[in-house]
Amino acid sequence: MDARSEFGLALGGGFLRGFAHLGVMDVLEEAGLRPGWIAGTSVGSIAAAFAAFGHSADETAEALEELGWGSVTKGRPRKLGLSTNQGLEELLLRLLGDVRLEDALIPLAVVATDINSGNRILLDRGPVARAVRASCCVPGLYVPVEIGGRLLVDGALTENVPAGAVREMGAPFVVAVSLGCGLPYPDVQSWTQVMANAWDIATHSQMRFEILAEADLLIDPDLERFSAFRDGRREEVIQAGRERTLEALPALKELLTPEEPDNVILRWMQAVKERSRGSGIGGRR
Repeated sequence: MDARSEFGLALGGGFLRGFAHLGVMDVLEEAGLRPGWIAGTSVGSIAAAFAAFGHSADETAEALEELGWGSVTKGRPRKLGLSTNQGLEELLLRLLGDVRLEDALIPLAVVATDINSGNRILLDRGPVARAVRASCCVPGLYVPVEIGGRLLVDGALTENVPAGAVREMGAPFVVAVSLGCGLPYPDVQSWTQVMANAWDIATHSQMRFEILAEADLLIDPDLERFSAFRDGRREEVIQAGRERTLEALPALKELLTPEEPDNVILRWMQAVKERSRGSGIGGRR
């Protein structure tokens, strides 16, 4: 298969479950499958940025060892948020440099949300660190990030899995990675769990009815046992991404092979629907 395959990769949001993206990327690298386009939302934008600038999954995991709520959050309560996520921008500047979206080795886009209009904003030009910070800006918790005269917050509000964005970039086939497909909502026992459930309910609803209709293939790592907010199990989360992607490889190879299909994709997507527990998530061929 060509070093640069004709598929685009959409990496979804999910807070600390986002380390599963590194497992996905690791398997794709081992299989010689390099996306021709890549877009990310929220934590997916972090993984997308590193991949688009040529970093392997192992290199990215090592670089992001210090990534966490403590390293990201800075500042005191303000009018538009309890703090800022300026620490994320500073971390990315140090790790990636002052690079721009339009200079990526793989065409790169980041999804954010305009908090004043409610519109999805697709960022494909400008500083990477600031765009990713905007895409990861949890509204209420963090002060919105100003870019181009807009106040931007987390892209998960409008396109949690940016399959549509990848399609708009020109990809003929779209592979989407969802970090929340079919996950149950745990009984809440703290304010962080209330916040996590509320966020998941909102983003899963729009995933069901809009976003994944653009995906030709969905990879849905089994992340039910992992918290989106509590750290400490990164290697297990990465492994969950690896395992599901290994299962999906035959379907992905069929998608990219011009020969007559053997219905592998159809069977895979049916299995995804069953795992999503009736959530209505599907894909298209």
